[in-house]
Amino acid sequence: MLCLLMASVLSPILLTSVKAQNSGVTVGYWPLDEVKSSGYNVITPDSTGVNPGIVAGTPEPTLVDGKIGKAMQFNGQNFVYIPIKFIVGFPPTPQPIYIPVSPNLDIQKYVQIEAWINVPGLKNATYNNIVVKCNHPDQAASWQNTTRVLGLALRAGAPENGVQYVEGALSGFVSTDTGGFNEIVTTQPVSLNQWIQVEFARTSTGMHLYINGYEQSVNLIHGVQNPQGNIVNGTEYYFGHDGLATIDDVRIVDLDPQVSEAAFDIGPNIMMAIIVVSVIFAVAWLLRRVIQLWLIRPKL
Repeated sequence: MLCLLMASVLSPILLTSVKAQNSGVTVGYWPLDEVKSSGYNVITPDSTGVNPGIVAGTPEPTLVDGKIGKAMQFNGQNFVYIPIKFIVGFPPTPQPIYIPVSPNLDIQKYVQIEAWINVPGLKNATYNNIVVKCNHPDQAASWQNTTRVLGLALRAGAPENGVQYVEGALSGFVSTDTGGFNEIVTTQPVSLNQWIQVEFARTSTGMHLYINGYEQSVNLIHGVQNPQGNIVNGTEYYFGHDGLATIDDVRIVDLDPQVSEAAFDIGPNIMMAIIVVSVIFAVAWLLRRVIQLWLIRPKL
């Protein structure tokens, strides 16, 4: 009966709708300190157990001492490849048919990409990629026909179409379904030959770049700094593509995971019924005890 009384008091608190917090969810975390065989591929594990990276290129990236344990060294010709979905090439169809592999990497809204890097120099390429999400529209999947969707890179080479940036500037970019391609770069180059932590975040306040945990001053060189719309879906991620860097501890976080489901909600009418029934049972129990005590009281 005490439990029923407590339920009648506490039920408005315990049984109300609970909304999950929109905290970030790590969808991939690659320490890059291990390689192992998996079928026909050599992979580097994802600590979440969902999205292992395929080690590729000639020669393959090598394991060296990193910021935390081991790390992976890239020479500008090799990379780590992580498929998001495959395109079916046979039989031919008017529109591509996609087979999902890691759909949780197709973050829709807000995202954070971070990594430790040690850069000895820059390759003569427009983007020395650290982490880049791409989309290709056909089974050929040629790099020349691939669209850059989201990522973190170092800018080098000759600026295209009059775009101005400092060589070695950190770049963060995102393409959205309504806002097109948008890119920011730091006003200063990154430091060479030392470990630094780099981060790109697209949040409700726009695009941001961080080095060693500190937000950097940036220049906008494409689009707007706070683009609207959802991030364009892609077909794969690459780590280290076209870059001369040692990379360690890559993490991708979904900052808006869309899991705001009600934990439990029985509604106000049922809630009132529970309270009324609890009170009725409590009163009935008390009356029963009074009658019992009156019947068995000693006769004087």
